[in-house]
Amino acid sequence: MSNPYESPSNSPQSSAAQSAVTAPAIALMVISALAVVVGILGLMGDAFLLLSGAVEQLEEMNDGPVSKYQSITVRIIWGIALILASAYIFYGAMQMKQLTNYTAARTAAMISVIPCLGPCCFLGIPFGIWALVVLSKPEMRDAFR
Repeated sequence: MSNPYESPSNSPQSSAAQSAVTAPAIALMVISALAVVVGILGLMGDAFLLLSGAVEQLEEMNDGPVSKYQSITVRIIWGIALILASAYIFYGAMQMKQLTNYTAARTAAMISVIPCLGPCCFLGIPFGIWALVVLSKPEMRDAFR
C-alpha cells in the first residue's frame, strides 16, 4: 500500500529540481520573513505616532505642502503594501520549495526584484534574480505538480 502523503514523483529529475530550488526558496523565505517583521514593527511605530499625537513633536518633518499627519498616513499605507508584498513573496517561496505552484513561485521572484517593493528593499533583488534564473530552466516547469 502506498503512502498517500508521499510525493507523487520521486524521480531523479524531481530530486534534482528540488535541490535546485531549495536554496533560492529558503533565501527568499528568510529575507521576506525579516521584511514582514521589520515592516510590522515600523507600522506599529507609525501608528503610535499618529494615534498618540506624538507626530507633532517630530522635527525632521517640516510643515510644507504635506502635513505631518498626511506624511505618516502615507507611510502607513506604503508599509501595509510592503508587508503584503513580502508576505506574498514568502508564500511563493514556500510554493517553490515544495514544487507545488510554478506561477506563484515565479510571480514572487518577480516581485522580489522590484526595488523598494521587494523584501528589505535592495536585498531581495539578488535572491529574486537567483530564483528567476533557476525557475527559467525548461525542466523546472515540468517538475512542479
